[in-house]
Amino acid sequence: MHTKLTRRTFNLALGSLALSASTVRLNAEELLEKQFVRYAVAADDIKTLDPHFSVGTGEITGPYYEGLLAFPDGIITSDRLEPGLATEWRVAEDGVTWTFKLRQGVQWHHGHGEFTAEDVKFSIERVKSPAVASAFADTLSAIETVTIIDSHTVQIKTSHVEPSLPAFLANTQGGFVVSKHAVEAGVDLRTHPIGTGPFEFQNYRTRESQTMVRNKKYWGGVPTIEQITILYMGDDSTRELALLNGDVHGIELAARQDAVERMRNGGMIVELTAPANMFSLLFNLKHKPLDDIRVRKALAGAIDRDILVEFLGKDVAIPEFSPLPSGYLGHSDNVPYTTHDPLKSKALLKEAGHGDGLSLSMVISNSNIYLPPMQVIQEMWKQIGVHLELKVVDHPTYHRLIREDVNPVVIYGAYRYPLTGTVLLTQLYHSKSAIGRPTASLNFSHYGEVIPGVDELLDQARSELDQKKQVELWAKAQRKITEDVVSVPLLTRKYAMARTPKLDLGFEQKSDSDYGFNEKTRLLK
Repeated sequence: MHTKLTRRTFNLALGSLALSASTVRLNAEELLEKQFVRYAVAADDIKTLDPHFSVGTGEITGPYYEGLLAFPDGIITSDRLEPGLATEWRVAEDGVTWTFKLRQGVQWHHGHGEFTAEDVKFSIERVKSPAVASAFADTLSAIETVTIIDSHTVQIKTSHVEPSLPAFLANTQGGFVVSKHAVEAGVDLRTHPIGTGPFEFQNYRTRESQTMVRNKKYWGGVPTIEQITILYMGDDSTRELALLNGDVHGIELAARQDAVERMRNGGMIVELTAPANMFSLLFNLKHKPLDDIRVRKALAGAIDRDILVEFLGKDVAIPEFSPLPSGYLGHSDNVPYTTHDPLKSKALLKEAGHGDGLSLSMVISNSNIYLPPMQVIQEMWKQIGVHLELKVVDHPTYHRLIREDVNPVVIYGAYRYPLTGTVLLTQLYHSKSAIGRPTASLNFSHYGEVIPGVDELLDQARSELDQKKQVELWAKAQRKITEDVVSVPLLTRKYAMARTPKLDLGFEQKSDSDYGFNEKTRLLK
């Protein structure tokens, strides 16, 4: 059984002490009288605030909604989950039957009643429903049935052993629980969120803002912040100026070294968080001459990660060497990656019959997170006699074309919850994920389809409940992928945020792409 005493449950138990007269007086001396936060995001508007569909920048739903389980404050991790709307959970000896005891007395926003097991069943089935077509349906695909034992107990059965189930039911993506009563009453969650979280929806203004106010009935304690307004500012310079001028308290910051330095020089606090998007090159094994490992090693050995990191910014980028990013559960540094050695790369090309050089052509996105790094690599490859033609297209076209298998090399940035080998390694390296198959995902290399891959290791790891054994299987998979040189992990580009020192989050922000406003957040004088 997984049960934990956490900050929230502890605060509830000692609530009367936390609100003692001395504490209230201290806070009154420290805090601004008006606790109204303004936060600017890198978007011109939203597509939806429905948590089962929200994937875009600026579509902030975390303060409204909760999952059965919760991350520690400021950290997104799958191996340190805390109670959320569930107070305890356990898996039976069969490995597929999970029981969750639910928190009692939790109220839905705007008078939609008490949270119960009915809401859990409704939410999971809503995410899984083909008719609903949630963006996160796949994350809950292992769930076979959801049975209500009583008003505050649910039993979930999976079709196979799924160790990551608790992580998929945490407060993110398909794990968010929505109100059955609100949806059935016709509330449009796209523009009117109804949750159980510390803040409840007040209004949404098209292409301008969304505003939330504190939930005075929040089970985790009344938030200090009275109101949060999320402002839509798609232009990077506009957001920076708004923060420096004091018009907002925090912003989504462009992950660039110059932007980070401007904010720091202006007296702002900058958070750079990871795991974030890890960028890799993936070699298409169906394209000659990339079916020759000597050519792949030559191309890999010509890449200097230090130059790439310096190009993007030493504070915003970190080099990566393993197919599973640093910070993910199961990440291993013990991989036989190809070191930077241009002379050896030239020798390998000559040995492979390309002593006079080699020409490649690929489409590339015009996005500023894809094109500039690829141009740097283009110059690195030129030094070993490889001429790379870059055909620049818009970002949607790039994603369409790489899924049509047109490129010999694909550069791709990925961040995949639950931050383990379960999803990311399967999507990029399992043969079932190879482009062109009905189950295609991101396996642009056709690994496991053209040459033997890591299917067995990944399949074993996915159903291994013993975390130590699971991590060992992922480590073996990373070593094999690296030995076969089917990809070149390049770097992780961190998420960036900036805030005035007056905005006290109440915790250290180590993960996520947006500030995690909660009941602890406050504005200081």
